[in-house]
Amino acid sequence: MVWGGISTRLRTPLYHVVGNLTGVRYQNEILQPLVVPALQAIGPRVILQDDNAPPYRSAAVNTFIQQARVNRMLWPANSPDLNPIEHMWDELCRRVQQHHPPPANLGQLLQWLQQEWNLIHSMRQRCVECLAHNGGHTRY
Repeated sequence: MVWGGISTRLRTPLYHVVGNLTGVRYQNEILQPLVVPALQAIGPRVILQDDNAPPYRSAAVNTFIQQARVNRMLWPANSPDLNPIEHMWDELCRRVQQHHPPPANLGQLLQWLQQEWNLIHSMRQRCVECLAHNGGHTRY
């Protein structure tokens, strides 16, 4: 499993989750080092949008979220997944599936996922640079 976060301003690094993701691991491996710094970089009015996955809703995570003063969007229990990152996962999957032959092992799959995540991550800057050069040559 991989985990990643997006906003209109930035994306977190793609994180490879080895084994089962528990609430404690989510807090220690994802929230503290990746999510909170990203939210702080965006600004005080940012809202964390996650879903009702059990690790995200554990008591430890809820306490951490409150202590870190993170604003979190509430999800109804039986709601459809309307998180925009689902579109990102679909795009990432399509891009990796275009590689031929398919990945030979987990290491190669993770490498391809990271490469494609980085390309998606750079898209905003690519557009800004393209506009700044009136559609001409960019460093990309």
